[in-house]
Amino acid sequence: MKATATISIPRPVDEVFDFVTTVENMPRWVSGVSGARMVSKAMEKGARYVIDYVMGWRRSEVEIEVIDYERPRLFAARSSRGPFDYEGRMELFSDGTTTSITNIIEDSPDSLASTIASALFGPLLRPAYRRRLQKELEELRKAIGAGHPAQA
Repeated sequence: MKATATISIPRPVDEVFDFVTTVENMPRWVSGVSGARMVSKAMEKGARYVIDYVMGWRRSEVEIEVIDYERPRLFAARSSRGPFDYEGRMELFSDGTTTSITNIIEDSPDSLASTIASALFGPLLRPAYRRRLQKELEELRKAIGAGHPAQA
């Protein structure tokens, strides 16, 4: 299943890109993430980081691999270890003063049952996924707009 959301943030593209690629910032704007830490020394293609993810009553540790990194316009990552498979992609565009950011999430069914469920219920769930992505981007805009610099 795939969902997409877009928002404009009145900040320079470099600042937005640095904020979203600083994984320690994730709990400030990504739903369900209670903690995040780098495993690799530097954020780049091939880097790995771990998020602590809470869904309902279940806590999981998910390892993420960066699959595309083109500062300041593209950041893509996918889960490499954890309870679910997904791939996320953030595309950033700037008009010089404002940054438009599109967040695209695609999850992969991991069994025959989830493949069937995705086919049957995907049209009903996709709008909920899109609303969640939109809410996260709104939280991102607030977090950046709050005057807090990206953590190093």
